Amino acid sequence: MLEITEKQLEIFRQIKKAYIDKSKFPEKGNWEHLSNNDIWLHIFTQVMVVGRSTPYQKLSTNPMLKNEISYENLSRVMDQTDLEKKINHVLLAVGTRYASSDISKCLKTKALVYNFKALHSAYGDPQSFLKKIMELGDDQQRISFVIKSFMFIKNKGARDLLMELGIVEDSIAIDVRVQNVLKRFGIEVPQGFQNNPKLYGEIESGIIEKICKPLGLRGVELDRLIYQNYDAIMKQ
Repeated sequence: MLEITEKQLEIFRQIKKAYIDKSKFPEKGNWEHLSNNDIWLHIFTQVMVVGRSTPYQKLSTNPMLKNEISYENLSRVMDQTDLEKKINHVLLAVGTRYASSDISKCLKTKALVYNFKALHSAYGDPQSFLKKIMELGDDQQRISFVIKSFMFIKNKGARDLLMELGIVEDSIAIDVRVQNVLKRFGIEVPQGFQNNPKLYGEIESGIIEKICKPLGLRGVELDRLIYQNYDAIMKQ
């Protein structure tokens, strides 16, 4: 699927050398040490940042807003309308893209209410949901399970979520940054792969087999290395 020359691989070898020690990576199995609130915040964030990542910083630095949509507090809300209002208020407060003040038209509010209820009703709580995921046989099954369980979390988001929780290591959340870095060094990625699980998987496998493995990197390491050092890499 992807054609990677030795010259292009050498560029990524130099990128690894320059930035690997400056980058931070999720600890394997870190989900085991997280509270239900922490896990829910990761899930909330995955929906919130679709289309724009800047709201993450605004939410992560605002304890009042985080507390407003904590799993613990939302679990006490019995009325559907009140649940929608609380979630919608936080989405708007941090400038979430695609979030509408008309709750009836806000797809992200609808998705997050659905996701919260899926966790709360079907699995009991976020920790139980992740324990269920860990019972599955491999990374691809775990990714598929997340996609099927939640709204607004698809191929990229499911991988990003599971990598951040230390559950999946050899995957790539192929966002605009990853695509731009590949393109910057002459590696073409087929269009229309984002919502095509088969095509996404083929591109992901190509990156892992032809870039990560020759350089001794896990997928999550290349992913986070690009994310955290994007501007510098693009200037090379």
